[in-house]
Amino acid sequence: MRPSLPQLEALLWIQRLGSFRAAAQRLGVTQPALSQRISELERGVGARVLDRRRARPAPTALGRDLLVFAERMVALADDMAATLRGSPAITGTLRIGVADSFATTCLPRLLVELGRRLPALRVDMSVDYSASLDKGLRRGDLDLAVLTAPRVTETVAVEPLVAMALRWVAAPGFATPPGTLRPRMLVDVPILTNPSPSHLFASVHAWFATAGLAPRRLNTCNSLVVMARLATGGAGIGLMPPSIIRAELAAGALRLLRASPGLPAHRMMIAYRRDTPAHLARSVVGLIRPLVAASDLAPQAADGP
Repeated sequence: MRPSLPQLEALLWIQRLGSFRAAAQRLGVTQPALSQRISELERGVGARVLDRRRARPAPTALGRDLLVFAERMVALADDMAATLRGSPAITGTLRIGVADSFATTCLPRLLVELGRRLPALRVDMSVDYSASLDKGLRRGDLDLAVLTAPRVTETVAVEPLVAMALRWVAAPGFATPPGTLRPRMLVDVPILTNPSPSHLFASVHAWFATAGLAPRRLNTCNSLVVMARLATGGAGIGLMPPSIIRAELAAGALRLLRASPGLPAHRMMIAYRRDTPAHLARSVVGLIRPLVAASDLAPQAADGP
């Protein structure tokens, strides 16, 4: 027997939402009707597709294989429905979260493009640390986020976007030790960074930890824009992506410092909940990618060590 679209849709939403009750509500059917779809699917393929012995039904090995096709078929059906409506107008509310680095370089243009291409869509925007955005996605407080180091889960899908180099920077007049900077040389120097639980905060501590040290004069600020201003004013050495301070570097207000060991890049990702309508997620992702490619976030040779 060939599985039907309603059967695969039932399997997909049970896996995404974690229960028969939530999936039935999402699909607008009764829970017995949803259970019947799964039973018919299992009879048709001759094996179990869900392990129902747990509080949260889990797909079996065969169920996981079927979910790959279910994702494609439901997304294709959504696209077909949008085309048949004659106008793929996207309505409703999209809750987007972005990291500060994306907000300072791409957010205005993204909102302009969303308003132009998806005028019927309402956008609720949040700017926060990536760690907080990641939690918001997993809790269901956000539909989509641009962030670093998100976790891939049963409910969250992740796509790579861009790698952002990290460099130590300071104002030209800020006195730094000569030569290549090492952790022991900066342990008593004022350091500017985001507060915990930001990934930038973790990167600063990880860099000093390579020498078994911790910075003694750590000054935290929750805004990268303000951090850049503080560094420009000589308040300390900052660790930040060159991509967000290209104007300051070009004007000579900040300079890149040579340091060892080098710092691993932060990898910016697009993450979205799997229960976000596929055509909506793809539309927004399709807007974000070219914006990033044309922005200061795009890698440049000068970003390297």
